[in-house]
Amino acid sequence: MEAVNLLPPHAHPGHPWTALGKDTSPRRVLTGGAAVACIAALGLGLGYAHERSVVHDRHAALTDVQAQVTAVEAKAAPLRAAQSAVAARMPTATNVSASRIAWESVLADLSRVLPRRVNLQSLSAQSPTPLASGAATTSTAPGAVTPAPAAGAAAFTVTGVATSHLRVALVLDRLSALPWLSNVTLVSSANGSTGGSLSAGDTFSVNAGFNPNGGAK
Repeated sequence: MEAVNLLPPHAHPGHPWTALGKDTSPRRVLTGGAAVACIAALGLGLGYAHERSVVHDRHAALTDVQAQVTAVEAKAAPLRAAQSAVAARMPTATNVSASRIAWESVLADLSRVLPRRVNLQSLSAQSPTPLASGAATTSTAPGAVTPAPAAGAAAFTVTGVATSHLRVALVLDRLSALPWLSNVTLVSSANGSTGGSLSAGDTFSVNAGFNPNGGAK
């Protein structure tokens, strides 16, 4: 039988690679290995030092940013508290604004429609949505005292004096034309002097229903 060499071709006797390393002493091998290990250790050390420096710088930057955020939060705390207080008051303010009556418009409309030679002595108007139970807005001429309307009284009441009954009737007609008054009713009218003096003319009292959303705004 013929012998068969099972070694790979580069390990056959006479191949150039089979003599590689035969003349190398163990000391040279150890020295080379130690040099490679030192180089690898030096590279690892330099890489670790670099990464540690990067981490330290980032940690310092993070600490600085956290300090800035803390300072900003301290400054923003009063603003947030003020915003919360305003937000808490907003529903009340919105409710008051929605139910607010433009009294300046009411009085301006009233002054425009009153005929000449008619003088109002008192005016009492009950808001449909008063801030307090039974609250009323009353305007009284100097020297005249008019109590607020009692329970069940008309929402709008005026008393005054005119030079004649004709002008009292004209007052009723003009008040009925106002969109925020309804059921204008003459409560009383008393004869006065006919000498032309307004202060001694015909006194009258008028009641009406009051709805400020009917056009006063």
